[in-house]
Amino acid sequence: MKTEVRFGDNQLQLTRVFDAPRDLVFGYWKEPGKLHQWFGCADTTEVACTVDFRVGGSFTCDMQIKGAGGFRYLGQYDQIVEPEKIAYHADFGPTTTRVTVEFAEMGAQTKMTLTQVGFPSEQICKMVSQGTSESFDKLDALLAAETLASQR
Repeated sequence: MKTEVRFGDNQLQLTRVFDAPRDLVFGYWKEPGKLHQWFGCADTTEVACTVDFRVGGSFTCDMQIKGAGGFRYLGQYDQIVEPEKIAYHADFGPTTTRVTVEFAEMGAQTKMTLTQVGFPSEQICKMVSQGTSESFDKLDALLAAETLASQR
C-alpha cells in the first residue's frame, strides 16, 4: 500500500498500512540505529541520528540530500505511549510544527497515521508530504525484509 496523503489548513496527515507487527514498526521510530536507515526523502544519501527517546528527550537527524546539501531535523518528545503513540514538536527553522504518530494494530499489520500541524505555507506542507511519503517507502522495504527474515 502506498501512503495516503491529505493536507490543508497548514496541516498534513499521512496514513500507511505496513505488513509488520506494531512493536516492530514502533521500534523503527525509537532506535537511532534503525531510524537512520529510513529517515529522509528518496534523495537522502546519509543520515546521522541521535535520540533520547523519553518524554522531554530530544532527537536530531542530520541529513545529506543529493543536490540540496545538508538539512537538520530536530525536535523534542512531548508524549510517548509505547507502542501506540509518539507526539513531538519539530523545529523547521522559522517555525515549529507539532507531530503525532499513531500506531494501530490490525492483526499482523500496523496502520500508522502521522499528523503534522503548524506549517507556514501550503508549499512547505506539500514538500514535507513528499519527503515523508518517500521515507515511509524506505521504512516499508526495511520492515518487509525484517518480517521475511523472521519467518525463516
